[in-house]
Amino acid sequence: MRKTILALLIASALSACALTPPAIDKNTDLPDSWHSDSASDISIGSNWWVQFDDPALNSLINAAEAHNQNLVIAAARIDEARAALGITSAEQLPRLDLGGKAGRGLSTQLGTPSDNYSLGASASWELDLWGRIKNTNDAARADLLASEYNRDAVALALFANVAQTYFNLRALDQQLLIAQETLKTRQESFQLRKRRFEGGVTSELDLRQAEVELASAQASVPGIEQSIAKVTGSLGILIGQNPREMIESGINRGKTLRQISLPVNVPLGLPSQLLIRRPDIQASEQSLQAAGARIAAARAAYYPTISLTGFLGTESTSISNLFSGPAKTWSFLGNLTAPLFDNGRTTANVEGATARQKQAVANYRLTIQQAFAETQNALIARSSSVKIVAAQQLQLDSLSRQLKLATLRYDNGFSGYLEVLDAQRSLFQAQLNLAAAQRDQLNATVDLYKAMGGGWKADRQSSNS
Repeated sequence: MRKTILALLIASALSACALTPPAIDKNTDLPDSWHSDSASDISIGSNWWVQFDDPALNSLINAAEAHNQNLVIAAARIDEARAALGITSAEQLPRLDLGGKAGRGLSTQLGTPSDNYSLGASASWELDLWGRIKNTNDAARADLLASEYNRDAVALALFANVAQTYFNLRALDQQLLIAQETLKTRQESFQLRKRRFEGGVTSELDLRQAEVELASAQASVPGIEQSIAKVTGSLGILIGQNPREMIESGINRGKTLRQISLPVNVPLGLPSQLLIRRPDIQASEQSLQAAGARIAAARAAYYPTISLTGFLGTESTSISNLFSGPAKTWSFLGNLTAPLFDNGRTTANVEGATARQKQAVANYRLTIQQAFAETQNALIARSSSVKIVAAQQLQLDSLSRQLKLATLRYDNGFSGYLEVLDAQRSLFQAQLNLAAAQRDQLNATVDLYKAMGGGWKADRQSSNS
């Protein structure tokens, strides 16, 4: 009998090598870089938002990190995964239990009742010959790492959202200032046209045209103010403000849109491997590792389970002699259980784990594909936004000059007032468009930081847009 058991153990041990996690083909064809040149000292930046050099933005992101509920949820998931790892890690070590018993009984032979007391400690340990516990523990450790990377991904998306929402707010603030200044200018223009009409210098047509433009400027202000209120509320939610703070405190502003520093140097030759360090890709890879470990753990169910148990204790008919009496008890037992017929349950578990691994592989590759697409789009958008801002600024300068010339021509009687109004409308729209373009340039830079998993560290220059 002993030889049979020994032979079974040897045969099972020789087959244990088949229970290692299966090899995973996760290779993805990656380009070397986005540009031909190479950059030096490129790495992920942990606080990329400081590049914009706005203390108010820094404060908002700090508040979001401390109070945003999505980050609270992500942190709780890390705690949950850490607890699960603690459970699986404990299964690798022997378990020790303490037990006691006290009773009183009647013997039919003696005819008198007697007391019985016992106290003992028992230990149990499963021999992890096939790696079931180890692979389960490896899967739990990978889950913990994945949850930590997921938290980083949530934080990266949150901070990018805070920055872009703040830039939207500052753009609206600038547009509101433009609208208010335009309204003031058109009020003055209307009063001038009114006096000239009443003095018989100009026709009523000029007066009504000025009145129309005044009403248009008046209508633009409430619309922008409404947009500011909406964006302020959204930003308050992102940074975790309570309802009272949203109403009473609002959002602190820092630099104007024009004053916010813009990191203008995107390093050439950003390597493709930099993207692999994105937190969402890292989380996906850890989930892939966990899936492979769970296949090996599921396969272990095909093989026998061997556990050892031991007991050491003492017993006595008197509780005062429980620890000093001569009666000692001990036992040692080895258990071996092997699956015989489980209606295909083990096979189904292995097939299910294998299917989940296939999903994890596909998700890993999809995450990489999305990361490259996002980065490529962000690079193009960043480059395009720079050109758009330059073109909008050139248009604004030209329209400013055009308005001066149109006003001069009108004042000297060489043209009608409609020419002045057209120039005013074009200039007003160009000013709004430039603010939007400057916002889009800042947001495109944030998108690039986000796509690169937090940006990069390299020699860079800053300039005011």
